[in-house]
Amino acid sequence: MVKFFFAAAVISAFIFSCNDAGDKNNSAKDGALSKDIKQERNNELIYLDTAENIYNILCQDWVIADDAEALEGMTENSQIEIPYRNLCLSTKGSFLKNPRNAFDYGTWTYDEAAKTITLNNTVERNKDVYKIAKIAYDELTLANIGINSSTNLKFISSGRRYKDANAEPYLLDNNRWRIRPKSKESDSAIHQRLKDNIYFFILFYRSALAKDDKAVSFWGLPSCFKWYGGAIYLKKKEDLKDNWINCFYNKEQAMQAYALADKLLSQKYDWPKGEQNWLKLNLAVVELMYKKMDEVR
Repeated sequence: MVKFFFAAAVISAFIFSCNDAGDKNNSAKDGALSKDIKQERNNELIYLDTAENIYNILCQDWVIADDAEALEGMTENSQIEIPYRNLCLSTKGSFLKNPRNAFDYGTWTYDEAAKTITLNNTVERNKDVYKIAKIAYDELTLANIGINSSTNLKFISSGRRYKDANAEPYLLDNNRWRIRPKSKESDSAIHQRLKDNIYFFILFYRSALAKDDKAVSFWGLPSCFKWYGGAIYLKKKEDLKDNWINCFYNKEQAMQAYALADKLLSQKYDWPKGEQNWLKLNLAVVELMYKKMDEVR
């Protein structure tokens, strides 16, 4: 059993002798996926190199090619800000835009005749209209004709998505916890918002494993937790990012959720014995954390 250190003074001294593994390449050294996991992954995913139409190819997570490369060098401790422009287009008709930066969301449509994508932005309260210049199952070139731009934007993707749209971490329904409420919330609503935040990271870990992501970074994702390979702890209050605090009505309610997270990490957790893959290690414990949330008030 590995003890969780949740007091800030203790955390600064003990990191379980682990690297900042939550922001590094998911290499063979960290544990290759076993045969049974690979088979399970094949059963869970749709591989879009066999897609028969443009709409099916569009329904996945896209990121600007240059930004994807820049993210590989970013950790949660990085002091610089980088753009990470991506579109997460769901088969359910919803989208997320830039979930690591200036988050927006809404509904999207595809015009087959005009070969255009229209995003109905909720936060910005406007529309983005993109013309498809080129598309393959793992590469997409768009022109933002909504602003009469002549610049082509090159996006890349894994060319894979879950058969079950609800399993996607960037599905809008799995990110409503980060939409700031318009009024103060009850204790139970704050509790649920934190629980939903934890569930997002369960989906994030599962997706990284299922899609065999080459690099995994938590940079820019709202959380009060710090993720290490084989260790999870609570961030110091002064290290909390605005994007996590702004998931709540105000800072006071964010600190109420923070106190719940502190209690959650004071529980006892058993880490899987003999597991070498840090993603699987953390996923197992985050799943336990999610279950234990109902015991924490």
